[in-house]
Amino acid sequence: MGALQGSISYARFYVDGDLPDNFRDVFTTAVQEGAFQPLLAEEEAEESRGWVNIEHPLDWDFDHHKLFFNEYLNVALRIDKWRIPGNLLRAQCVEAERMWMLKQGKERIGRREKNDIKAIVTSELKQKLLPAMKTIDVSWNVNTGVVRFWNQSARACEEFMDFFEDTFRLRLVPDNPYLGALQYGLDDDQTERLAGLEPTHFHTEA
Repeated sequence: MGALQGSISYARFYVDGDLPDNFRDVFTTAVQEGAFQPLLAEEEAEESRGWVNIEHPLDWDFDHHKLFFNEYLNVALRIDKWRIPGNLLRAQCVEAERMWMLKQGKERIGRREKNDIKAIVTSELKQKLLPAMKTIDVSWNVNTGVVRFWNQSARACEEFMDFFEDTFRLRLVPDNPYLGALQYGLDDDQTERLAGLEPTHFHTEA
């Protein structure tokens, strides 16, 4: 969350590349192709991520009106993960193993059987639980090329960059002081001087 309510802390990126012709149609199709898909208990996937409506995380059916607001493309990245409590999983596995040994007339159980039982128990628990859901807002000014991502975790930003670039086929460049200064319309001489600046140390060298 963050673009519409909540935190004002975000990471900023710049889009490197030109927008395609009819970009609103192209991007709407691209976002729909990368739309969120729910996790299913019977499948092996432990995580699912994809785009959802920035106002409604349960809506991933896109059109122009849901995606664009004036010059902004607004969307949210939803990430769902299965998070089965470890103590619950272990207890259920111990009980399932005990019942299996009684049924088979065994006193011990092999590693392969343990793994098979764990997979069955995990699937059964998923049927009773809901995955943990997280959404992170994204706002892209398509006129200036500035993208704001409402999360500052290094890992989250790296995963977002990969997902964004896969969706839009445009490269993202993380914000830095040099790129930020260029946004103020420096002339050629100022740009050259800026590129030659060296960091200043405000302490005595050892």
